[in-house]
Formats: sequence, structure tokens, C-alpha cells
Amino acid sequence: MAPKPRKVTIRGREYRVLLPSIRDPRLHVAAVLLTLQVLGQTVLDFRLSIAQIVICLAAGAFIEFGYELFKNTTIMWPASGLLTGNSTAFILRVPGTFHGQWWSTRGWWIFVGVVVVSMASKYLIRWRGRHIFNPSNLGLVLAFVALGPQYTEPQDLWWIPMGQWMIVTYAILIGGGLFIAWELKLLGLELGYMAAFAAFTALALLPVPDHCMIASWYPTPMCGQQLWQVLVTSPEVLIFAFFMIPDPRTVPDGQVGRFVFGVIVAFLSVVLLGPTTLEFWTKTAILASLVFACGGRFALVRLLAPLEEAGGVLRAVRALGWSAPAALGITALLVTSLPLSAELSLHSVIPAPELPDGTRPTLALTIGSNGQDVGSWTFRSAGQALPPASGTAPATASARVWFVPPLPGVTVSELASAFGSSQADANQQAHDVVLDLIIESEARRTHDVKLAPLGAEGDALTEFTDVIKQDVAAGKSVQKTYSFNRIQLNLFLPKFSTQASRLVGVTLSGTTTLTTRDASGKVLSQQTQPYSKSWGLGSPSADGTYQLIQNDYTDLKLA
Repeated sequence: MAPKPRKVTIRGREYRVLLPSIRDPRLHVAAVLLTLQVLGQTVLDFRLSIAQIVICLAAGAFIEFGYELFKNTTIMWPASGLLTGNSTAFILRVPGTFHGQWWSTRGWWIFVGVVVVSMASKYLIRWRGRHIFNPSNLGLVLAFVALGPQYTEPQDLWWIPMGQWMIVTYAILIGGGLFIAWELKLLGLELGYMAAFAAFTALALLPVPDHCMIASWYPTPMCGQQLWQVLVTSPEVLIFAFFMIPDPRTVPDGQVGRFVFGVIVAFLSVVLLGPTTLEFWTKTAILASLVFACGGRFALVRLLAPLEEAGGVLRAVRALGWSAPAALGITALLVTSLPLSAELSLHSVIPAPELPDGTRPTLALTIGSNGQDVGSWTFRSAGQALPPASGTAPATASARVWFVPPLPGVTVSELASAFGSSQADANQQAHDVVLDLIIESEARRTHDVKLAPLGAEGDALTEFTDVIKQDVAAGKSVQKTYSFNRIQLNLFLPKFSTQASRLVGVTLSGTTTLTTRDASGKVLSQQTQPYSKSWGLGSPSADGTYQLIQNDYTDLKLA
């Protein structure tokens, strides 16, 4: 459908001139993606800057224009290069870029590198005159695997909560995708992928309904039916299905081959999802499925050639010979191993949602069979909780009693509230943090490093014990008292990856007074200074009545 090429002579050398055509499907794909990019910069809260988009577009256009100019003596509109750059910018993110930083060039070298690798694969990795891999897809997968979540992130599987703008986005995404697929005769591929992906995901999650995914935009891990719904309706999965898989140059030519290709990509997507628990690797697994499918595309075309030519399944099976049962056996083996891989993923370093340490509390309650009905069990349990009767030996008690002073009203930030934190949660966490600080203050005053673990763990415990050791080395004791005028529950971004699960922490503002004494107890100095720190809580205390301070969130960015 391209217009008849023109020619122009520059310094005695003749060049063909190819101008863009309104009928070029690549322009239609670009129009849809650019429309979504505009929505992303305005209402969808994409963590992507305009400068990063322009960098990707310029890199892709420059590479294709230069290649065609010097290799094929052609001056052309770099439609493929622009599309590769646009696809890269749409999916690739770098941690630390936030919505509203319109001209941030953060991670520019990563964007340029992905576009360069993508375009190079198009020109260098070829078979029988056609490039093997979808260019932007290969570059993105290599970047995510090589650089990891510290330097890169794929676009979130879900963008914003369902509302009017999300409905508009779905209309543009689905309407544009189906129109372009009909135009390129790729409807069978797209529908085959979506139907197979939904079916395979359901079958995979059925034996392991507790397989979960952790995402930055949801307060708890998503499991079972909820995870299935999130994956199948994800706008990012639809982008993958409608605008990345159906590349006419990297899919089979026949309709049967295209449909089977879509099903294979869906199958590989679900198989690769098995060991994943984080959104980063879930999205990477889905993208990687197309890399593997493209790598075997020519073998698939040869395998399905009898079916394309024969017009009948039985004749095609006879022509395939031993290949058919072998392929069926391998498929059955992969399907069988999928629940196992998902089950193994549950024992990774990512904790389960029930308790911070990954354990699941159980309560053995036997009623009815031995005369213990609910009322009897409740009465007996309540009786056991009462103080001992008079005349019996006194029960043991703690040597220390901790007094938490009255605290100012605790506020819950809007994002923390939207993320599932209630006012009761905020009040309890504020109480626990202040109690932990009081315990640590007493541990510092008395140089008691064994007392410190009663109020802190992890990095926070190290911070407190280091201060105690410094005081001991200096031959002094420091008493630290607090006064708080403002306490708020906030939502924070993780230090290295904005796509990891958000962190809920308590921000305390007020003053702290440090009273320093020498070994004899003589006051050497007293200093009052502003106090503003944010703390994250971890495991419960030994008696389970409060949580311990675990991490200092003061330097983290608010979500």
C-alpha cells in the first residue's frame, strides 16, 4: 500500500524517497500508542517523562533513517524505528522517575540502550530475509533480565483504578487493537492468545489457589481468582496481545499458523509465570514468552505446513508422523510441571501475606465430639485468663513497666488510607513505635544491649545498639526523652524499586531532649532539638502485644 517511490539526487548520488502513507498500519499502531501516551501523561499517572519518550523516538528514528540512507540509499519516513521507540517508551520505566517530572532524563542511557539493541536485532538477527524476534520485545526482555529491578521496571500491569478515564482507555486500546488486527488479518492470533491465556491461567491456578503476586498498586498479595482477573483484564496484557504479538513480520503467514502461534505464546506466558511472585518478574515472564515463541516460529511454520496445505487435520497429522505425539507429550509434561513450579514459588524469600515472617497461624479447636461445645470452650478459656485464686502463689511479672504518654491525634494520609490502613491501624502503630522508642531510650541510658531487642529488630536494632556501644566507649550515658506534636501514617516508596510493594510507616514530629552524664552520674550537657523521623514496623514482640521497629523510612520518598 506504500506510494510509488520518488527519487532525488544528492552530490551525484541517487536516493529513493519513501513518504509516509495514511494506509500504513504502523502509523495506525503509532496513533493508538501516542494517544495512550497522552492519557498517561495527563490522567493515567505514568511514571514516564516526555523527555524519555522523545529520547526513545529519536533513537529509533535515527537508527532506521541512517541504516536505510547508507545501506539502501533510501530517504524514508522511519515508521518502524519510531514504532520501536514508542513501544520501548510505553513499557520501560526506570526507578526514581515519578509522574509529573515532564522533562526528566533519568536513565536516558537505559532507554537508548534498549532501542539500540532492539533495532540491532532487527538488522543482525535474521533468517531467510526476515528478522526473527520482535525488536522492542527482545530489547525490553534483555534489559529487564540483565539490569533487574534496581535499574529497570516494566510498566505496571494495572494503571489507575477503574473509572471514566480507564473506560476511555479500554475503548481506545481494544477498539484500536481490533481494528488494526482486522486490517492485518491478525484477529485469529489476538483472540487465540487472549482466550488461551485466560484458560491456561485458570487451569494453572486451580491446583495452587494460594499462588500469589505482590504488586505496588495493591495493599495485599493477589491470589487465586483475584490474580486471574487482574492478569486477564490487565491493560498491559492487552497492550501485549494487541500491539506487540501481532507483528506481521515476526508471526507465521497462514491463518492456522497465526492462531496456533497465539495459543503457544499464551501457553508459554503461563508456564513462565509459574515461579514468579513479584510483579516485575510476572510482567517480564509474559514478555519473554514472545521471545521464545519467535525463536521457534520457523520450526512451527514447518510443523504446520501440512495443515495449512492439506485443509484437513487428519491428513496433517499423518504428514507430521512422530512429531505430533512428541509435541503432545512435551506439552503434557509442561502442563504437569506448572503447578509444581507455582508451588515451589510459595517457598521463596518473599513472605506469605498472613504474617510478616511468612508463617500461618493455626488454631486447633475441637468441639462437640468430647463435650466441648462453643460455650464451654469460651467459658473455660476465659477462666484460664483470670488471675489465680487467693491463697495460691503469685504469678510472675515483668521487672519493668512501660508508660506511653498521651499522644496527639494520629492522622492517616490519603494514600495510606486508600491502601487499606484504617484509623485503628494508625493508632496502634503509633503506640507501638513510641513504646519501642521508650524501650530503646532506656536501653541506651542503662547501656543494656540485651534490652534493645525488646523494642527493635533488623536495621533499626543495629542503629540503636551502635549508639549504645559508642556511649560505652566514650564513658558516658545518654538519656533521651521525646515530645511529639504530630504523628501521621504515611505510604512510602521502596528505596530501590518503585514497583515493589509500598511501605507503610509512622512519621513522628516533635522534639527530643538529650541529657548526657558521666560515669558518676554528673550531668555534662542537656540539649533539646527538633525530631522528625519515620519508622517501619516489623515482627511482633515476644508476648505478641506490640510490634518492633524494623526500618528507618525517613529518607524514603512518599508514594
